[in-house]
Amino acid sequence: MKSRCLPHKTSLPFSGYFLLITLIFNCTASAQTNPESLTLRTATSDSSGPNLTTPSPSLRPEDAGIVPIGSNSPSPTNSPTVALEESDDSPRSLEDFYGPNEGPVFRTAVGVNLLQPWSTRFGDQSIYSKTIFNPGIRYDLEAGYNVIPQLRLSVEGDFIYNSIHSVVWENDTRYGTGSLYQVPVLFNATYHYLSQGPFRGYVGAGVGANWMIYQSGTALTEGATYTSYQWNFAWQFTTGFTYTIQPGFDLDIGYKCLSMPNPNFADFGTSHAMFNHTAEIGLAWRF
Repeated sequence: MKSRCLPHKTSLPFSGYFLLITLIFNCTASAQTNPESLTLRTATSDSSGPNLTTPSPSLRPEDAGIVPIGSNSPSPTNSPTVALEESDDSPRSLEDFYGPNEGPVFRTAVGVNLLQPWSTRFGDQSIYSKTIFNPGIRYDLEAGYNVIPQLRLSVEGDFIYNSIHSVVWENDTRYGTGSLYQVPVLFNATYHYLSQGPFRGYVGAGVGANWMIYQSGTALTEGATYTSYQWNFAWQFTTGFTYTIQPGFDLDIGYKCLSMPNPNFADFGTSHAMFNHTAEIGLAWRF
């Protein structure tokens, strides 16, 4: 009778069981330390080679920035809206610095008036006379409108006073009391040269009438006082510059020449033209 061969049972030694338990414990500890991924090392790589990281099943592709083909891109995270406030450093116009260039204007000025010697003849033109005046004063009031930034139209009313220094009769010079008052009313047109700074030059002209009052004492005439009132045609030339102190408020420094081509007084004969030369300083308001 043939004997049946039975497989021989072999048992692991005690040391084998110990190694198996140790290996299982190490794998369990490694899985708990990095639950998100399992690092696999290729058989051909050495210890310094690259690691292949397998994403954890709980990590979605969208969380890693991977967009599957055919799906829409993830919408960006809404950031809080920041309100933009208007800055005071925004560009400003010249009117912000120098005031309006168009609109109403009011001007006032005062200055020293020099009246040229005035020559005339009396009666049948046989008596020659020349009046010499002392320096006087001129005061201006002017209201106008800047039609365009360069052009100003205005109405001006002035008061001018000069005392008489002496009167020459033929070859006789006489000294005494006397005066000449002038109240011109003029319509002016003034052209202003605009600039990028506070200084602006101007030139202008005007026409109108001058109410003139001539008075002289007994020492200047033939033993009697003399007074004459008369309207006379007048024209004026002016030039100068302004300096903007603050927007719409200007310092005005100018020169004016006021002339009466043919001044006429009672009992006076043919007269030469009269010329007033004034250097003045004033203020102007632009509204």
